[in-house]
Amino acid sequence: IWTGSVGPKSLAVTGRSADGWIPGNAADWHSDRYRSSRPLIDEAARAAGRDPADIATVFNLPARITDSAAAAPRDRSGRWLGGSVAQWITELTEAVLEHGASGFVYFASGDPSGQIGLGRWAEEIVPAVREAVAKG
Repeated sequence: IWTGSVGPKSLAVTGRSADGWIPGNAADWHSDRYRSSRPLIDEAARAAGRDPADIATVFNLPARITDSAAAAPRDRSGRWLGGSVAQWITELTEAVLEHGASGFVYFASGDPSGQIGLGRWAEEIVPAVREAVAKG
């Protein structure tokens, strides 16, 4: 069972019953939505006798992969907007190692065909993040 819950009651159901959670509104590990929602899931999981770590979190990332570093890779709410390959690698590695991210869904924002961003995602970013996470 996977949810995209956002309200307190549905977040509690996620904690009690779900295998995974995809935060709504493309919230990521630095966003206020994630920081206020994940504790509700974890609390409900513990109350139900579950280990919160057993509830996977996968983040939707509608963002751009740019040729050079983005001066502002996040919006005012803290949501990831994108940046260079190096910025992506740093951010996603942090998300896994420091915030327990289980996976990511990439949406090519600003790339009408989606092919350029998807190619860079698959060939440059994903392998580098896997390597960095393996090194810890």
